[in-house]
Amino acid sequence: MSEKQVIDAKIEAASGRRKVQAGWRSMWLGLWFGVCLWLVTLVVYKLAPISTASVFWAVAVGLMFPVVGLILGLAKRFAAGDTARWLDQETGLKERLSTAVELTETEARDSAWSALVIRDAARAADEIEPKKLLPLRLPAICNWTLLVLIACFALGFVPEHRSKAYLDQQRDTDVIEDVGMNLENLTQWQVKENPPQFDPTEEVLEEVQDLGREFQKGELLRDEALAKLTSLAEQLRNEAKKLDQAQMINKLQQAARTPAGATAPSPAEMQKQMAELEESLGDAKDAKPEQFDEMKSKLDAIKEAAAGLPDANTPEGKQAQQELAQSLADLSNMAQKMGLEMPDLDQAIESLQSSDIDQFLKDMEFSAQELEKMAELSKALQNLEMQMAEVGKDLAEQLEKGQVPAALNTLEKMMSQLDSSQLTHQEMEKMIEELQEALDPAENYGECSQCLSDAKDQAKAGNKSGAAQSLAKAKDELKKKLKEMADAQNLMQALKNLERAQMAVGNCQSFGVCQSPSVGPSDKPGAGVGMWGNDSYQLSPDQMAQRWDNSGFNRPDVDPRGITERGNKVPDNMVASRIKGQIDPKGQMPSITLRGVSITGSSKVQFQEAASAAQSEARNALNQDKVPRAYRDSVRDYFDDLKE
Repeated sequence: MSEKQVIDAKIEAASGRRKVQAGWRSMWLGLWFGVCLWLVTLVVYKLAPISTASVFWAVAVGLMFPVVGLILGLAKRFAAGDTARWLDQETGLKERLSTAVELTETEARDSAWSALVIRDAARAADEIEPKKLLPLRLPAICNWTLLVLIACFALGFVPEHRSKAYLDQQRDTDVIEDVGMNLENLTQWQVKENPPQFDPTEEVLEEVQDLGREFQKGELLRDEALAKLTSLAEQLRNEAKKLDQAQMINKLQQAARTPAGATAPSPAEMQKQMAELEESLGDAKDAKPEQFDEMKSKLDAIKEAAAGLPDANTPEGKQAQQELAQSLADLSNMAQKMGLEMPDLDQAIESLQSSDIDQFLKDMEFSAQELEKMAELSKALQNLEMQMAEVGKDLAEQLEKGQVPAALNTLEKMMSQLDSSQLTHQEMEKMIEELQEALDPAENYGECSQCLSDAKDQAKAGNKSGAAQSLAKAKDELKKKLKEMADAQNLMQALKNLERAQMAVGNCQSFGVCQSPSVGPSDKPGAGVGMWGNDSYQLSPDQMAQRWDNSGFNRPDVDPRGITERGNKVPDNMVASRIKGQIDPKGQMPSITLRGVSITGSSKVQFQEAASAAQSEARNALNQDKVPRAYRDSVRDYFDDLKE
């Protein structure tokens, strides 16, 4: 290696070491700026209500500072002449390397004097070790960095200083975001399960979803959120009033407790199911579920007694076997009276007689399973019979109860009879009478009443084809009303979600807390333990008779309650007779009208101003004898209390 190459190699190694040294120092300097940023951010976060996202961003930027410093340090470029002069200063070579570098770049590099200088510089450069000249040591700023990190760590345990107003606002924001998410999800599920039939309903439900998305942005205050919920709820009420199906929805819910989008079984389907269940039960179709439960209890008692049966060779064992045999005989007689065939029970009797206890227990287990299956079939049959008992007997009763599928089947049957040539005069008279009785209940179904009236008149005139066409129009009108009812039910469900959202925002509770998962009132009136029935549900006395007996109920998880513990929930069909108007956070307050006294106000009016105005009006009413004599003392005492 020549002298020039030795000098260039040492200078290049020193330049690389200087770059590493610069990157090392810049990295620690960047870390210093980063921890200072963390400290300032933490102090601001503890004292001022900044968002947590700002703290995370400050941490991320602080971590980027040392990386950026390292990259900038390594990106520096050092010229060979500068590095040579730096080496001369650090090693005391008295400009030997810098002079040699300059001579190699001039035309005199081939002279004897230049060769001598370069040779001397090469000998000196050969002894230079760049790693010893530039060791990687922690800079002095690391001490301050460590102190700032300790301060940040200690500051992390200091609680944040937040005002009560800010905490309330933050809690309101979290509740509003939770309400918005649940509103959007519930409405999306509702639209998916029960698609709206008309454009106005679809638009209103889309507005509910948009409101949920707006709530999730977290930009609304509590009063603004309540105002938007109230406004949208009022819009839904108006849309539901346009459909005018509130009473029909209650009747539909009473007719069939099915979720949105589900279809209640028709009477023909229920008859088919009942026939299948009766065929499965056989001769035991007339048995009641209570009889099956009684047999099951006795069967379990026999199984328990057989499990602890003494030795058959002892007198006690023989006596126990005789008692078991007698119990089995009684159980077999009970099954025969019920018309129930239990071959496993007969095999169990034979196993007991042969003292094969293991086989006896197996046969008893099979008998218990078969009995449990028959009990389930009997309960299903009983439920279907109760549902069939609630189905209207004629078209008028079906329309009155809101049993639209059954009414459609009845209309189909009438149309088939009119198309048939075997329709007798008595059947025609009966049909006309049934149509006449159905006119009043059909008033709630749009033009259905008019179509039925036309069909009745045409049937009286002997126009069978015209009557059938009118019945077909009535059927189409019922289907249309059924769609309107489905949309109205959609709106009512969305309205319930909005009311639930109002409760959540108003009470500063999460959306899920506002609907308790505990046991609530029964969906239907009548039998029940520890709870009250639904006051909005109406049944005739004959229909309620089968629900009075609750002797078979056993609800140890629910405590009995008295009349005073009924709760403060108001039935759906209860309407205020005194209060006029609706409660709106941003609108007029409801007014209460008394004879001779008019007290009105606004939600934005101060209490003192409202009280003064009311006192003045009451005083004028008293002086002008507008207040009835029986109420004067009460009115005067009330406003005297306000003065105090």
